[in-house]
Amino acid sequence: MTRTARHLMVGAMVTMLAGGGRAAVAAGVDTPAMPRVRSHHPGIASLIELAAERSKTFRGLVEAINTTNGIVYVEEGQCGRHGVKSCVETVTQAAANRILVVKVDIRHADGELMGLIGHELRHAIEILGDPSVVDAVSMYFLYQRIGRLGTYTAFETQAAVQAGHAVRAEVSKYRLPAGGH
Repeated sequence: MTRTARHLMVGAMVTMLAGGGRAAVAAGVDTPAMPRVRSHHPGIASLIELAAERSKTFRGLVEAINTTNGIVYVEEGQCGRHGVKSCVETVTQAAANRILVVKVDIRHADGELMGLIGHELRHAIEILGDPSVVDAVSMYFLYQRIGRLGTYTAFETQAAVQAGHAVRAEVSKYRLPAGGH
């Protein structure tokens, strides 16, 4: 087991032991107490929040993931294939949850990064929609069935491409105020 997978499983167990979700259930809210789409990287976490505010498509992707048994970590990193800006790096089973790790190359403008994350969240929904996908091998076979071979020998789906484009278009409508950050 890789160090990353081990850390993710420990984090998932801590969340379960801490009673994640009790507050939401007590309040009668369907939203989990701990978000199912998260990041350890403060900049990426901020972009996830901003994209959810500015993009109906992104918000819908997050809401869809919140109804699954998946936890998606979006982290800074490079994908193993030259030229790929983002990817679902791993999927593992941890108790009742499946943990997905998405890697994004953060050397892009915020709007582009939000689109990349949206693209990968759509892939997360595809993966989480098939309960048999619990590791890299079963993920590979899923994409052999539903995907097409894209550039750089990576599988791709039209739904993920469209989600990324939609998120980019929606967030690009927002402009920062003069002197704003």
